[in-house]
Amino acid sequence: MRMRELPNPESNRRSALQRGGLAACLALFLAALLAPARPASSSYLELPTPPAASDSQAPETPAPADAIGFQLAPAPQDAETARFRSQFRAEYPNEPWTALGDLTPSFVLQQGEYGGRGYGVLAEMGDIRVKQTPNTLNEAAGRGGRFALLTGSSGNTAKLETFAASGPHGAVHDDLLVGATGELSLMGDSARFKTIFLSGRRSLESEGRWPSGAKRGDVLGLVAAIDPFGGRLAAEAEIDYSSYDGDTTDETQAMRDSARRLKVGGGWGASRYSALYERTGPRYRLLTGSGPERDSEGVSLGFGHAFELHSFDVKLSRYNDNTEKNDLSPRFYRYEGLVDYHFKGFGKLPLSLQYKKRFVDSTKEPLGYLQTEVEEDAVSGQLNYLTGRWDLGLRGGVSQRTDKLHRQRESSTESIRFLPKYSAAGVTVLPDLSLRRVMDYSSSRRTDQYAVNLGLNGTLMEKRLDYEVKGGYKEERTGVSGAGKQVVGAKVKAAYPLARLFKWFRTPSLGVKGEFKEINDRGADSRESDFSLLISLDGGKFL
Repeated sequence: MRMRELPNPESNRRSALQRGGLAACLALFLAALLAPARPASSSYLELPTPPAASDSQAPETPAPADAIGFQLAPAPQDAETARFRSQFRAEYPNEPWTALGDLTPSFVLQQGEYGGRGYGVLAEMGDIRVKQTPNTLNEAAGRGGRFALLTGSSGNTAKLETFAASGPHGAVHDDLLVGATGELSLMGDSARFKTIFLSGRRSLESEGRWPSGAKRGDVLGLVAAIDPFGGRLAAEAEIDYSSYDGDTTDETQAMRDSARRLKVGGGWGASRYSALYERTGPRYRLLTGSGPERDSEGVSLGFGHAFELHSFDVKLSRYNDNTEKNDLSPRFYRYEGLVDYHFKGFGKLPLSLQYKKRFVDSTKEPLGYLQTEVEEDAVSGQLNYLTGRWDLGLRGGVSQRTDKLHRQRESSTESIRFLPKYSAAGVTVLPDLSLRRVMDYSSSRRTDQYAVNLGLNGTLMEKRLDYEVKGGYKEERTGVSGAGKQVVGAKVKAAYPLARLFKWFRTPSLGVKGEFKEINDRGADSRESDFSLLISLDGGKFL
């Protein structure tokens, strides 16, 4: 049955509230109070993994304040103050080159908790983060509200949580995510059962004032976990059902599929083991765009043991696609093995080595598809020399990819990195020098990357002022005249605890964060520069 069409954003919001029930209505009301007054720059659903870069070049997103402790029975010494607790945090951007400053906070979060004997209530309003299982919602951020109720006794607890969030401050699309979870824990977490329901909507491109349509996605997850032997043998099973409609205005039916996962693992003494089976259908899709790899099925095994001077981990896996055995597509099998070894026989020279092997083979190729048989090898290691206040680290690795059918190498990579560290009198110096070469034999193209970074962190003013300064330079050369890239980055952070301005504040602090980045792309004949300065105020806890 096709999902109900949503004529406009307001009716979408009402429809989601009807399904979410009274708890979702409360969370949506809290979210509406905090909805930004202007459109925002990215969607709450888009939390891409940052690209690999040096620490001095990686941008930083303000993280939400840590959640207040959510306990049923407060400690006796806290019995008078644990009835109600609150925490507030806000961050304001400061761009001195802007003629008219924007006083709207870029991040704001208010948390409150009320606890008694056998129950607890938690409420949040502002920029919240929601995280469930990888098959339902890996992580999402937005501006909204969350409400949770916890109750229980004698090692058995029940928790009900509901939330609603729109796009964060500056989002382009009109987004809405509502959800509710219920969790039951028995016998001190020896058995856990959880139900997850999420419903989301994202507007499509606008035509005039109103959007022309919307994407819509729902997911229902059921999780059961048992741990009867205190971590020696534990099992977790999960099954999820998804429904996704790429455009609610057309006649195409929503795609529906399922995903399942079964994991067994534990540890005994210095040994640990794990086994995982997972399968995801080809039409299983989440509105967030993340989630498990679609059309995939496989198993993975892991075992590790730690001796007095040695420790090792071994992992093996086998996965394949084309789970429905479609005759019009080939099936690819991926076999992977990993051995990770650590040696600490010499106190000042810890050593670690890693070897990784991977095969990719295709079978049942239909007419028009070429057979694939690829082999990949990677070896890496790290050696540290510890002497006094110095920690001198050296890391290196090589890898290659080979076409076994044609018996020739496709690509190779060599890298080396020098990681010294010096600590003294509350100051830590972190230089970093790395070299990396990538060779593509099919095009006879070589790419060299050089990076130099320097970090400094410590405390000043009788250990009251915490600071961190980072800077770096990275250059990429391809051997082609007029091509290549240069990147310069710098970052500074500082935090200073304020005095007790008011009796209800506990350890408020003032923070400053600055970042500069410049990219010179000679191949594209372009130069980009970014500078930001952020002032944050952490209000601590009330009462």
